[in-house]
Amino acid sequence: MDAWNIALFSWLNAPEQPPPLLLAIARGTAESVIYAVALWLVLGWLSGKRPFKAALLNAGLAAALGLGINQLIGLAWYHPRPFELGLGHQFLAHGVETSFPSDHATVLWALGLSLVGRRSTRAWGIVVSLLGVAVAWSRVYLGVHFPFDMLGSLGVAVVSVLVLRWIDGVVAARIFPPTERLYQRLIRALHLPPRLFPPE
Repeated sequence: MDAWNIALFSWLNAPEQPPPLLLAIARGTAESVIYAVALWLVLGWLSGKRPFKAALLNAGLAAALGLGINQLIGLAWYHPRPFELGLGHQFLAHGVETSFPSDHATVLWALGLSLVGRRSTRAWGIVVSLLGVAVAWSRVYLGVHFPFDMLGSLGVAVVSVLVLRWIDGVVAARIFPPTERLYQRLIRALHLPPRLFPPE
């Protein structure tokens, strides 16, 4: 596995002097996509109908569970990043911490796969999942992750989505209603216009 992981990393990682445009695209993808998706989730919640909000809540909980699983994996097993081992070329500043699995990829794939599982949000889920693929490539290309990290992220995302699917009824009955009520209280407390933030 290590030999395959290193060989694939060497193939995907940027050369010593990468094309400037491709490098800029990779950096923008690695750093900005997750924030753009987070903004979309917020806007989707603000403007969406009740079923859409419920889907977003499930997706957000799946992403949060995925991050929690990642933390447990990191505590149990430390895997160095490529630059810690002197491998490849690094073009993105990053702290020294375990590389397996990738938090960025886990979040995006947990969100995307959760949304894919519902017919009303399937198109959005496909887009977010594909963005996860782009982010996975970019972080390997920039030298801060191994391909194996991304495979692990996909596995964690799948597990997280399946767990949330298993407790979907609990989320719908016990978590979504108080979350929606808290949101409506916040809207009223901030005196935001009801036409822009409908109470549904």
